[in-house]
Amino acid sequence: MTTRIVPFLLLFICFKVQSQEQWSLQRCVAFAMDNNLTVKQAVYQAQATRLTAKQTKTTLYPTVNGSLQGAYQRGLNENPTTGTLESANFFSGSIGAQTGYTIFNWGARKNNIASTELFAKADEVGIEKAKNDIALFVANQFLQIMLRREQVRISEAAVQLSRAQLENTQKLVDAGSQPELNVIQIGAQLERDSALLLQAQSLVEEGLINLKTTLNIDLATPFDIAAPALDAIPVENITDLQPEYVYNIAVKTQPTQRQYAIRIEATERQVEAARGNMYPTVTAFGGLNSRFINAKTPFILGMQSAQPTGAYIVDNSGNKTSVLSDRPIFGTRGVGLFNQLNKNFGQSLGLSLNFPVFNNWNSRTQWERAKLNVLTTKLQDDQERLTLKSNIYTAYQQAFSSLQKYNASVRSVTASQRALDISKKRFDIGLLGTLDYIITQNNLYRAQIEEVSNRYDYIFKIKVLEFYKGNSIKL
Repeated sequence: MTTRIVPFLLLFICFKVQSQEQWSLQRCVAFAMDNNLTVKQAVYQAQATRLTAKQTKTTLYPTVNGSLQGAYQRGLNENPTTGTLESANFFSGSIGAQTGYTIFNWGARKNNIASTELFAKADEVGIEKAKNDIALFVANQFLQIMLRREQVRISEAAVQLSRAQLENTQKLVDAGSQPELNVIQIGAQLERDSALLLQAQSLVEEGLINLKTTLNIDLATPFDIAAPALDAIPVENITDLQPEYVYNIAVKTQPTQRQYAIRIEATERQVEAARGNMYPTVTAFGGLNSRFINAKTPFILGMQSAQPTGAYIVDNSGNKTSVLSDRPIFGTRGVGLFNQLNKNFGQSLGLSLNFPVFNNWNSRTQWERAKLNVLTTKLQDDQERLTLKSNIYTAYQQAFSSLQKYNASVRSVTASQRALDISKKRFDIGLLGTLDYIITQNNLYRAQIEEVSNRYDYIFKIKVLEFYKGNSIKL
């Protein structure tokens, strides 16, 4: 049943591949750099750090704040314009503006600005690192798909070989020169080869799904890769990729190393900023303010002359004479808003000197912590350099080992093919059992799979060394 399904499945897959747009490695890498979620996270992180650096730069400018206040007061309260206690109901308010500017703080502000700017640059280099990492990852997935398609090709050849052998054996059985058991055993081998072919095809689709996930493409979108010919892939000679030589280049060009160099400088600026916070700060300040109230103000409307005061004078005869006096006539009136603001307008300007006397060692502790942060960042840089060197030496050793394994597998394929040719001749004339022939055929299949796997593994290991050398990933 499987042998009848396979041709139709192969035809469907071929039609599906032809109907899909094919992506080159360069297009995949470029698309991943713009759309991969990890790269986007690095971009957002860099943007957030850049905003912090931009905001820190504004500390070079004065601060200006405004205030507007209103209140309703009832009963005995202080009149905000006269400062006297009055029992009345009124609405009052004030308006003002304040400004401040740090004139001198021992370089704390300058070093803090430089530090945030350097951290922003480090995170921008982090974008480049994320793009490089995703480029290498995409190249690996791309090569994996190419490898699995080579395995499909080998599996298809194995199926065709088993089918041809089955047809030939059936003729020999019909002619009576071989037992029917041979047909059954080769038929079983054909079923196994067909199952391996289906498995290989499934792995190809799985690889395409993984690559689309990395590229952040909808999995329902038709997608395929434009695989170059294996022999056309440029590969540097392993003798030109000696690990120490590659490391000396990588330590100067890899984003991680440049990122840590910038971060070390940034943390050193943080030390200077923390040190400046331990010294006095000179600040200039100023302000404008005014007040208003809606209560009416008393004033004199006029004078009433010769009004009795209630007092009197008694002469020697006992006669009383009233004491008269001019009496003012009072009234109330409101004062306009702008007149009040102008009348109550006030200004202030001054300098302040702030210096730490004792704040529970907070400033000194921050300074000591900043110095430890420098040492920690330098240790991280040393660890990254050590990891980089280890990765390069490991990649070189793996590439050298892959090359030896590939050369050995080439010889193994040649020997296995020769053994199969001889076995087929002996099997056709009845001098070799079916199981022995199937074992020889499987040995060739495994040798071919191993040869292809080793070759792709070697190519990828060389590409890793080329990547550390500063070359872009090319296939």
